[in-house]
Amino acid sequence: MIRLEIGNTHSVLSPFLKGWILPVGLLLLLLFHLLGFIPMQSALRGFCFDLYQIMFPRERVSGPAVIVDIDEESLKRFGQWPWPRSRLAELVERVGEAQPAAIGIDIIMPEPDRISPCSVGRLIPGIRPALLEELCSLPSNDERLAQVLRRYPTVLGVAGINDTRATVLLTTPVQVIGGDPLPFVRRYRSALSSIDPLQNAVAGHAILSADMDRGVVRRVPMVAAVGEHLFPSLSLEMLRLAIGSPAFSVTSDGRAIQAVGAGELNIPTQADGSMWVHYSRHDPSRFVSAARILDGDFETSLFERKLVLIGFTGLGLVDFPSTALGERVPGVEIHAQVLETVFDGTTLVRPGWAPVAEGAMMLLLGFIVIYLLPRLRVWFQLPVVVVLVCLLAGTGLVLYTRYQLLIDVASPYLLFAVLYVALLADAMMTGEGKIEVLEEDLREQREAALRIQGEMEAAKRFQMSMVPDPDEVFAMEPRIDLAAMMEPAKMVGGDLYDCFMLDEHRVFFIIGDVCGKGVHAALFMVISKTLCKSVALRNHQDIDLGELVTQANREIARDNPEMLFVTAFIAILDLRNGELVYVNAGHEPPALTAPGCRVGSLIHSSGPPIAIMDDYQYDTFRHRLSSDEFLCIFTDGITEAADPEQMLYGRERLEKVIESPTPESDSKALMASIEQSVRRFMGEAEPADDLTIMVVRWRKPD
Repeated sequence: MIRLEIGNTHSVLSPFLKGWILPVGLLLLLLFHLLGFIPMQSALRGFCFDLYQIMFPRERVSGPAVIVDIDEESLKRFGQWPWPRSRLAELVERVGEAQPAAIGIDIIMPEPDRISPCSVGRLIPGIRPALLEELCSLPSNDERLAQVLRRYPTVLGVAGINDTRATVLLTTPVQVIGGDPLPFVRRYRSALSSIDPLQNAVAGHAILSADMDRGVVRRVPMVAAVGEHLFPSLSLEMLRLAIGSPAFSVTSDGRAIQAVGAGELNIPTQADGSMWVHYSRHDPSRFVSAARILDGDFETSLFERKLVLIGFTGLGLVDFPSTALGERVPGVEIHAQVLETVFDGTTLVRPGWAPVAEGAMMLLLGFIVIYLLPRLRVWFQLPVVVVLVCLLAGTGLVLYTRYQLLIDVASPYLLFAVLYVALLADAMMTGEGKIEVLEEDLREQREAALRIQGEMEAAKRFQMSMVPDPDEVFAMEPRIDLAAMMEPAKMVGGDLYDCFMLDEHRVFFIIGDVCGKGVHAALFMVISKTLCKSVALRNHQDIDLGELVTQANREIARDNPEMLFVTAFIAILDLRNGELVYVNAGHEPPALTAPGCRVGSLIHSSGPPIAIMDDYQYDTFRHRLSSDEFLCIFTDGITEAADPEQMLYGRERLEKVIESPTPESDSKALMASIEQSVRRFMGEAEPADDLTIMVVRWRKPD
């Protein structure tokens, strides 16, 4: 009878949970949270705020904005973009006659219209000077558009860029309340703007640029700076014109921007002057096709006292950024949504105290997990956890739906989940018993494993000692640059390579891959390498390389009870002229690369792997290497290396690594770049096969 002795149960993680390590780690995490040092926290926060909007999107109430849409139908009717600016002037005039509160043009026109009468006339070969002079006396399309823009309350935008060239821009007067807001706003060195006649004609100037967070527009700057000049957003400038205020205002307390506005209007913002966009679902009723306007097919009440935006949705004319709701919309619709948010009074705000509140939630949840839950019975823990999760989620949703406040509950959730999983893991590891018989057996197994490991390490040292060091072999031979490496997947492996001088002008080298891994493959590797070298040294002056490989194949296959085989690339390089004579016995085609060239391959196959057919006659092939050409030979352990998701490295990635090396590169550097690329791709994955690489370059004699 086997007697089992059960020792006192203990917790593996208890010293960490009940000691000082987790509390100190929790405090450090809170500090990093307050300082914004936690990686990917912004992405997690963005996901949380997007989830709020997806669950409870904004409902359209007032609908103050109308979008005149240069859509596919308009382009089909009136021609591709760019339209003549006389047609754009007609579009603006028809909208302006309906007496809108303001017109915002989400289009930048940085060059004169090439379809103006004078510009078109200059392009006509053989035009009479008198006719050209008459055409040039007509108003240009830009002048016609400028005349229309002067008659109505219109806004043109500029795009902020970080070019160093100077930009002369007309700006909107600004009233600064409090401290200087420039240190806090998004700043651009210069801007791309419309031509001066159009800039001078409009009543307002605005910034159109907005930064995307991983392809999603979550915030738009309500105020930004180009150089030292402040610009309002398109929506804010349109509101200013609609109100009739001479300037827009920026309120700052010296530490952050608190609000922007115009006249009596005051819009709360984030510290950098941006505003979180409170999205509603995409609504086609916001849009009116420009074709309808140009045809006169609309009621004037459609635009009367409305904020009208003119922009594109035609495919190919504009990118479609994503909203927090996961919808892809044209950029002009985002301006419309900002205007609706301001009119409806549903502006989203992330208050300055939000990080502190989130840190307090983290601290409370950490205290509950570390000190309270371990003292509760298991059956009572689950209801407590469910209540905490629901309470946390409900708090975030109530603050969002009732007060339009954005509080990140995802970060405390993550901390809670990590700590609670650690607590569960600790509970699962408790109650370990000591079983005397199993411990003794385990001790014996460990000792046996150590002995086997020692023997395998000795076998590995012996195997690696048989692989030559190219730096020593060719130390006195400047005409060849050869580098090689081999790393077994297990303690010992089945890959092989060898290189040596056949005579004073010729180099023999081989790289091979034995089927299988482990001890039997390593032994077969030693036999194959030894026989190949023996045959090469005995007969290299009498017969060609194909015959040498044929003899080696016959000898290796003679005594092969395990039916093993080896793929091999065997070559002789003449150092006088770079001529390469080679045999490819079922091996991966070597790659050829040189500076400024695409990667090529030695695609010729001489026959099946060695030891498959003992009487096979292998063919010989030739290739003339240039002095700047690298020959990269490798085993399938390189191309079939797998990452943790079991994706294969592949030959395509290898060719990208070695493509067009620099003239200063050598074989060792190229081999190291291949090895590093493969290891980065594999990551933490265990190698499934041996990794062997050889890179050869012939150096032309002086």
